Amino acid sequence: MDTYLVGGAVRDQLLGLPVADKDWVIVGGTAEELQNRGFQQVGKDFPVYLHPDSHEEYALARTERKTGAGHTDFECDAGPTVTLDQDLYRRDLTINAIAQNEQGELIDPYDGQSDLDNKILRHVSPAFSEDPLRILRVARFNARFPEFTIHPETFELMRAMIRQQVLLDLTAERIFSESEKALATNHPHLYFQILSDLGAHQILWPEIHPENITRLNHWQSDHNPIHAFVILANGLVEQQIQDITGRHKFPKIYRELASLTARFYEPWQQTTISGEDIVSYLYEMDALRRPERFITVCELAAASYRADGNNTEEPDPWQGYLAAATTVTSKDVDRDLTGADISHAIRHEQIRRVTGLL
Repeated sequence: MDTYLVGGAVRDQLLGLPVADKDWVIVGGTAEELQNRGFQQVGKDFPVYLHPDSHEEYALARTERKTGAGHTDFECDAGPTVTLDQDLYRRDLTINAIAQNEQGELIDPYDGQSDLDNKILRHVSPAFSEDPLRILRVARFNARFPEFTIHPETFELMRAMIRQQVLLDLTAERIFSESEKALATNHPHLYFQILSDLGAHQILWPEIHPENITRLNHWQSDHNPIHAFVILANGLVEQQIQDITGRHKFPKIYRELASLTARFYEPWQQTTISGEDIVSYLYEMDALRRPERFITVCELAAASYRADGNNTEEPDPWQGYLAAATTVTSKDVDRDLTGADISHAIRHEQIRRVTGLL
C-alpha cells in the first residue's frame, strides 16, 4: 500500500498557509487490510477510515460514477487497482488535486501547481458537474482566496449546471454547511456575489439584493459566520429572514440575531428619543433578561451602520441606557405597592433614570 497526503493540506502547504486538517489517500489497499490495522470506517457510503492513533481521515483511492440526483447516489470503485491519477481526476479543482508521497515529492497530473501560481480556480474534469455542491464550493474558495479568479470554462460550466436546476438536488443541510464556511472567511461577500453573478441566488436566496452584498463587502469581517449573516440580512423584513433561515435550516441563533438587529436598526440610529421610548425598546428586545444578547445586537447594529457608509466612532449610548434600567429593583419603589403596581413603579423609575442620561 502507498499513502499520499492530498487535497487542502497540500494546497495550503504550497500557499504557505497553516495546515489545519490532513486527508490521506491509500493506493493499492483494501478495506480488510485497513480494518485489520485498527482503522475505523466513517459512514457507509464511501471508503473513508479514521487512523487508530492520529484519527486523521484515510480514504482508499476510488473512482465514482453518478447514478442519481442525491449526493450519495454514486457507484464507487475502491479496489486495489485504482490508481492515484484516477482518484485525483474525480476531485473538484486542480489546486485540490495535488498529492504528496511519503518522501515529500509532489504528484500533480492536472497542473494544479501552475493554477496555484497563476491564482486560478479551474475544474479538473467534466466529472465536476456530477455534484452541484461544487458550485458553492468554488464560490467559497473564492471568498477564502479573493486574489484567485474562476477560470472562464469553469464559470460557464457552473452557469450551465445552474440552468439545469441542479441546485434543487442539494439538501438544506449541505447548503447551510457550505454557506457557514463561506460566512466565516475574510471576504464572505464574494460567495454571495459569485452565486448572484451565476444566477444561483434566485434559487437559493431571492430575498438578498445587491445592496445586502455591498453592505457585507464593507463590513470588517470578524470570522464569525453568525455576525456575517446578520450584516447580510440587515434591511430584510422579518418574514424574509425567516424564509432564508427556514429554507436552509440555519440554527435558531442566526434567525434570532438577524431578526432582532434588523428590527432594532432604525431605533438604534435615532438621535432624538424619549426615555419612555428607550425603556419600551429595552423591554421589546428582552434586554433586561438577556443583556448579553442585547449588547451583541447593539454591536451588530453599529457594525451595519458603518458598513452602510456612516463613518462614526461615537460610543453607543444604548449600553448605558441598559445599565441604568438594570439597576432598578423592587427596593427602589414604594414598598406598600403590590402586584402589577410594583412593575409599573419599577418601569417608571427606569424611565426616570434613563431620561437622566439624555
